[in-house]
Amino acid sequence: MANALEERFAEVLLDKVRNDMYPSGTQMDMLESLASPQVLLEFVLHLMDRIEAEAHPSVPMMQRASRLMAEFGS
Repeated sequence: MANALEERFAEVLLDKVRNDMYPSGTQMDMLESLASPQVLLEFVLHLMDRIEAEAHPSVPMMQRASRLMAEFGS
């Protein structure tokens, strides 16, 4: 479970990912390692929205979304 500062940092990273056309893999990795389940859910939903909106979505982004969705089922 993330502490309050880690959770806030995860939210900052999620905002960066939402606003960057090409989000940093490092930022997304850090977000995943710090975020609460709620923030991770927001992140996965954001990835799904991006994938849906792109004619040719990034393969690494699709793989990341798929991996995170599988982890929610665990």
